[in-house]
Amino acid sequence: MERRRGDELLESLFDATFQLMKETPHTNLTFQQIAEAAKTSRTVLYRRWPTTFDLLQDIYTYKARKLFEGEYFDELKDTGSLRGDFIQLLTVYQGVYDEIGADVMNNYFYIRMQDPDHSRETALHTASLEKHQQAIAHILKNAKARGEKIKKLSKVTLMLPFDLIRMENMARQANISKKRLIAMVDEVLLPVFS
Repeated sequence: MERRRGDELLESLFDATFQLMKETPHTNLTFQQIAEAAKTSRTVLYRRWPTTFDLLQDIYTYKARKLFEGEYFDELKDTGSLRGDFIQLLTVYQGVYDEIGADVMNNYFYIRMQDPDHSRETALHTASLEKHQQAIAHILKNAKARGEKIKKLSKVTLMLPFDLIRMENMARQANISKKRLIAMVDEVLLPVFS
């Protein structure tokens, strides 16, 4: 058996596990199945992940890295209005969701629900929450500077745009239209934030 290390081994494990999940629900996956599919040993898996939960969480975090790292926030420009900024934000969020894939994202959040006390939450996910809040705070700061009236809001409310997109993608796995995104801004976000 050829020895693989680092990123090459991770890619192989992650791809093999993803393929297995097309045939077997991830709740039934075993390290034996994953090791055989990835052409490696169970020892390699146990060395890094104590349980299949930990392995699956790492796979989904890896696949959704672009969402959590939040580099797409750099693409956001001041559109001249809070409404325009929110439409732009939701459009970018949705584009990232579409690129990653609803299955990856929904399975990631399903896995996260198996950890109700958040004791096994990844550092990347925790850091991403802060990035999302900072991005919304920046959008609101721009709106205030333009003279738009903005309500005083909690950190929970700052997560609303991200949570809204997440829930829409869980409820509607088809591509969410631009019209739908605009309705979310006009009917949900603007009344909450301004």
